[in-house]
Amino acid sequence: MTGLLLGEVFRSAARAVPHRTAAVLGERALTFAGLDAAADRAAWFLAAHGVRRGDRVVCLAGASLGAAALFAGAARAGAVFVPVDAGAGRARVAEVVRAAGAGLLLTDAARAEAGACLARSSAVRHVVLPDVDDAPDGRTAEQPEQPLDQTAEADPCVIVFTGSGRPRGVVLSHRVCVLRTHPGCRPERNDVLVCGFAPGQWSAWAALLRQWQARGTAVLLERPDPVAICQAVRGHGAERLVCAPGTWRGVLDTAPHHLASLRCADVEATGPPAAAPGLLEDIRTATPHARVRAFLTSPETGDVAVLDHADARRRPDSCGLPAPGAEVRVAGGELYVRGPLLCDGYADGKEAAARDGWFRTGWPAAAEADGHLCLQADSAAYEAAERAVAPSP
Repeated sequence: MTGLLLGEVFRSAARAVPHRTAAVLGERALTFAGLDAAADRAAWFLAAHGVRRGDRVVCLAGASLGAAALFAGAARAGAVFVPVDAGAGRARVAEVVRAAGAGLLLTDAARAEAGACLARSSAVRHVVLPDVDDAPDGRTAEQPEQPLDQTAEADPCVIVFTGSGRPRGVVLSHRVCVLRTHPGCRPERNDVLVCGFAPGQWSAWAALLRQWQARGTAVLLERPDPVAICQAVRGHGAERLVCAPGTWRGVLDTAPHHLASLRCADVEATGPPAAAPGLLEDIRTATPHARVRAFLTSPETGDVAVLDHADARRRPDSCGLPAPGAEVRVAGGELYVRGPLLCDGYADGKEAAARDGWFRTGWPAAAEADGHLCLQADSAAYEAAERAVAPSP
């Protein structure tokens, strides 16, 4: 790799393992070489529609190979990729599109009509995302085969919107995206992953990018509900599965016997509680050959803590030890985080961290003598985590 650039992740993998499968959706698949080429076409496609370095591009689409190519292509073109959860409701989506300050809205064909209406009301241009095999690259005969990538590591490449009230757009640079998903932060195998997050969530793109950095295969799901997840794990013989706590509960209630192939079972929560009491033990029972891990994360911080397999039974009250790259402290009963994985601020220009570099999470916490973090959560919070199933696209 020539630098900590998101687009280079795909280029590097294409050079190393060009014929290995990178992404699977239904009966279709893309190799790493195919995904890299599709990213180039997507970058030129964006350029042909007037997108320039630093422009924000909203993607309102379900899981698709085309969206994966756009994710990589936008980074290569120097644009900022803004995924939107299509299941959030029209008013919420419109609010996010306006807050993003984007000039271009891309939807898949299934959402073309809704996208056109949304574009008119939000004063943005609308383009239907082409099929990954059909996307024109927009080049002229005088232009080189690869887009001119003039991006820098500190340039923004993703804005993810979060929050149940007024949406806040968390800005992530190339450097932060690559570091957060580097195999050194979460040691991964290059086997088959099923991602249990909807494509409008940053957790979905982080899981995919983490898998592609490890040069493994990612299974995309049109509808990441428990039934589809169980079928995908069994159908592809997947060794790895990552889901939110509520989705995991649905998976265990649906078809736990489909999980026999798993060797790594990850629970990822974007805020406390990382996992409801008893959930990790239930996952251990259903996946006796898997390493079970619970991650506490957020769009602003990246991974904050990890509770690994050996500690899941011994310390069920804990959120785990601080994650690699995260420096944490507890002050006034509240958790603060700093380090190279912090976000680069917000879409409205506000800073995320204080001058000393510490980000205030707002999470009530206590640090134990052995280094474990314990975040207080009442019974209502645990019940909410159990009910929180990934939204339908």
